[in-house]
Amino acid sequence: MEFEKNTLLFGADPTPRIVAIELGETGTVKVYRREKDGSTIADVEPFHPLVWADSDVVDLGIEAEKLRGDLKYGWLITVDSWKELIALRNGLKNAGRDFFAFTDPVQHYLTATGRTLFKDLSFEELKRMQLEVLSSEGDDDHLMSIALSDSTGWEELLVVDPNNVEESERNALRRLTALIKERDPDVIEGHNLFRAHLSYLVARAKKLKTKLDWGRSGGFLRSRPSRLQIAEKTIDYPKFTIDGRHFVDTFLLAQFYDVGMRSLAGFERTDVARHFDLCDSEQISALTGKELKRAYRENSETFRRRALCGVRETRALSDLLSPSYFIQAQIFPYNYQDVIVRGNATRINALFLREYFRQRHSIPELPMPRAFEGGYTDIFFTGVAHNVWHCDIASLYPSVMLQFECFPATDQLQIFRHLLTDVRTFRLEAKAEMRAEQDPP
Repeated sequence: MEFEKNTLLFGADPTPRIVAIELGETGTVKVYRREKDGSTIADVEPFHPLVWADSDVVDLGIEAEKLRGDLKYGWLITVDSWKELIALRNGLKNAGRDFFAFTDPVQHYLTATGRTLFKDLSFEELKRMQLEVLSSEGDDDHLMSIALSDSTGWEELLVVDPNNVEESERNALRRLTALIKERDPDVIEGHNLFRAHLSYLVARAKKLKTKLDWGRSGGFLRSRPSRLQIAEKTIDYPKFTIDGRHFVDTFLLAQFYDVGMRSLAGFERTDVARHFDLCDSEQISALTGKELKRAYRENSETFRRRALCGVRETRALSDLLSPSYFIQAQIFPYNYQDVIVRGNATRINALFLREYFRQRHSIPELPMPRAFEGGYTDIFFTGVAHNVWHCDIASLYPSVMLQFECFPATDQLQIFRHLLTDVRTFRLEAKAEMRAEQDPP
């Protein structure tokens, strides 16, 4: 069986080429799909949010379906709209009932349908737009430029006239919105996109009373405070969302990359681009402060090169660091931008929930958190060792877990065993094929 046909991993519904899901009118979602000719179409489909409850709720006047198994949440309630779901959750909470429900409508829809994003779609077919804002800080704070590019190689630079700042800045914001609607990207990328570029654009748009209605259906840019734990780092940032599109911040991608490599000297765009040898010109890329303002006031070619350098480097960084998350979006029932920031355990848990829902099986309660000690280390010998053997066990941890049946105690459908077996098999076969390619007979 082809790996992509594994329904436990990729979901039971094979609907191809979905690029985004958007909550629609009452009881519906919009499903955006990429046609073979590159156009994007939208299908309106029914949407029935769901809640798992710990008991029958007939006494509350609510119909529920009894699920198989004897785990805690054994009753499934479906409603006809997101508004009804919010009312249901509040009603269950007020009645003192235990329940479990998703907070994200896209995860609701993808879990219930067994669909995922990007099936049968190549990374190159994704419409990706890059964005970089340069601003003049201080008492004369204003936009200097907005640089845009996309994965086709198209570029446009919007430069604010320093002699007519307010009108020119407002026109630049309007042109930005018009270009997003015209180019219709699936993904908007930037380096430090959340904490710098989008936050600044929202602040300027608010001051200039200009709309940022970038959504595919005309929705406005929204944000909420968010926090991300990456190894020992805690990153606070405003999480921006927009209907029908995804945001990808290469600053966060670089942080995740460095967890395993620990090789980046810094996380500014210039630092990361220099590390991967992606700078066209380090002198231009690093131009900031007074030198950048002088180049702007003089309307020099240096300023234009610096502005466009930012989006070119962002595109190159995303080309390098995004594809693994693009593949994960084909597996996990999340939006593309949410796949990036979800932890490993959360993503794996989403696979359990999707399959338990498909098989109409009850789900367990959340376990009590407990502390775990790290790996045991000790010294059993000091001095010069002779006749030392090196023993390498292929896929050691999965093999140990499978051999000694280290599986979740409440996984009554044995989902974890099947997933781990399939993924280990695929990994070993892939490594064998890679060695064969590198060392042909």
